[in-house]
Amino acid sequence: MMAPLLLAMTTARAADASGSHAAQQVIKLPLRINKPEAAPAAPRPAEGGKTEAGKTEAAKAAPVQAKPMPAPEAMAPTVQMAKPPRDLSQPSPEVHAPGAAARPEHRARRKTAKAKAAHGAAKPMGEASQVKAVVSGILKANGAYVAKHSAGYLAKLGERAAPKATVVTCSSPGGRVGMQDGDADADLFVISNMGNQLATSEGSVEYGVRHLHTPLLMFVSHTGCGAIKAAASDYSNMEPSIQKELDNIEIPKGIDATNGALININNQVEGAILKFSGEVEAGKLAVLGGYYDYNNDLKQGRGKLVITNINGETDPGRIRALTRGGKYFHYGFMGQ
Repeated sequence: MMAPLLLAMTTARAADASGSHAAQQVIKLPLRINKPEAAPAAPRPAEGGKTEAGKTEAAKAAPVQAKPMPAPEAMAPTVQMAKPPRDLSQPSPEVHAPGAAARPEHRARRKTAKAKAAHGAAKPMGEASQVKAVVSGILKANGAYVAKHSAGYLAKLGERAAPKATVVTCSSPGGRVGMQDGDADADLFVISNMGNQLATSEGSVEYGVRHLHTPLLMFVSHTGCGAIKAAASDYSNMEPSIQKELDNIEIPKGIDATNGALININNQVEGAILKFSGEVEAGKLAVLGGYYDYNNDLKQGRGKLVITNINGETDPGRIRALTRGGKYFHYGFMGQ
């Protein structure tokens, strides 16, 4: 392998000595160094000028510089992230070693959660739960009533059709509680409607007076009546059927609920006296008005049922005297 190398070196020296202008040839010896293989160098152009081909080869051999990548666009978050409920770098307080008892603060936290759950159970029920509770309460009350009376009493109650009074009350619970005690409910023919009116339940009232022959017709209102408040305000946005009923409550706009209720009671008593004038003149019907005074507005006692009208008499002093004497068939306008 050394013979070709010596021959090449001898030829090169002879060329230098003769002064020849021939192009030098560079002999590259193969290197055996264990280094990563370098990219091939671009070929050197021959002396005496560059040709287009040389330029093309040089351009191909030149390393291609990568274009700089554009910086990523900064985008503002459209939704604000909520703060984590705890420091996420710390282990969850609910996690503990298997079989290990929870720490006291964990037990206290669980008790607080249970208390909140119990408190949440007291929130208003949904419709299905509410109906279930109401029906259950009604059936329970009925069971207690049945258990308190004999079969004979219940049989007679079913046959009874002679109540002693026709009572028109407001449909609100405030207009119906506190009147009936024990078995007294069997003696009342009760009619409920918005604003304890005669006009909206005229057929039922007439049936009680003229077919059941009740000697007493009574109209009962109460504190904070919703129908009275509605009738005293603008109810033009309500349904036509409701407007029709409220139209029958003739009270001034803007009047307070108590005075409005008392005026409405007097209007109902007056309308009933005119309708049942035959029974009134014959002394067979007394028409009264009452007011459940839950706020003690009339100063007769909180929650008391106060008689406010006896056959058209509305003076408090006269009413008290008539009530003490039991003169419920007194008609001042008739001179009696």
